[in-house]
Amino acid sequence: MLYTDRLRNKYKLYIIRKPFRYWFPGTNVVKEIVKVYGNKIRDGDIIVISDKALNIALGNIYDESNIYVDPITNAMTFITSKILWGYFLKGIFINIDTVRLINETPLKLLAKHKKLALSIGGLKHFLKPLSEAGIDVTNLPYQYVSIPIKNISNVVREIKDAIDRKLLVDINVLVVDTDKCFVFKDIKSLAIASRPSAIKGVIDLGFIAYILGKTLKNLFEVFPTPTAYQGIWLGLYTILRLAHIAERFRGHGAGRNIIEMSRMLGVKSFECVTWSSLRKIKHYPVILLRFKNKKLC
Repeated sequence: MLYTDRLRNKYKLYIIRKPFRYWFPGTNVVKEIVKVYGNKIRDGDIIVISDKALNIALGNIYDESNIYVDPITNAMTFITSKILWGYFLKGIFINIDTVRLINETPLKLLAKHKKLALSIGGLKHFLKPLSEAGIDVTNLPYQYVSIPIKNISNVVREIKDAIDRKLLVDINVLVVDTDKCFVFKDIKSLAIASRPSAIKGVIDLGFIAYILGKTLKNLFEVFPTPTAYQGIWLGLYTILRLAHIAERFRGHGAGRNIIEMSRMLGVKSFECVTWSSLRKIKHYPVILLRFKNKKLC
């Protein structure tokens, strides 16, 4: 597919999208990418990988059913989720589905999720209404969640090097999460994010970035969050635009949130989702991008 867009210079992109089998924990990511895209990949191509799919494949998941909820975390969750986000701020910063999700999810389950977010990301992520600290509950069964990779730059470098060696090419690898980040309209080299990122110029402010992005909309452009990049440096704004384009064509697997996931899979609750049910959905964890009339150098 040919896609035309404009950054600092006009260019055209070839976009190649192919379905994959669901990436279970232990999936060999390099082997899967080479198997699906091996005959398509060329020098200079940009492979865009879903952050969540990569986390799952590498086994960076956690079963929240094992978390013990203490009275303090329970009370903090009730105040922040049920009262602050579920009542006072509903409709201002979050959409109807998110409000419904917060209000209908039992406090005990919310508190378990919040306790994990607090331990991984601290208070600045605990206070975010959803997807705290880059933790994601969608496209996973039962009470499993995916958690960010701490050394993601090294992991992505290894993926790039392995693909380069196998296919005798020199590619670029970009990892993207659906969580939003916000780039200043007048400062294209700086963005604020509500989750961790290893990209130069992206600053993790947790819930503060979420609030600023929602309230000061005239100051920012909104993009998915690039979490890691290895290859020829293209500049932050170009990387953000490529992340946005790839997300448009990737889709959301089993859904954007656990409500959509439950509907799509025809189950009463996200806790009823199984590993086998997830493999029935078409997944697009990797998108291949190629500049048509702009050479990377």
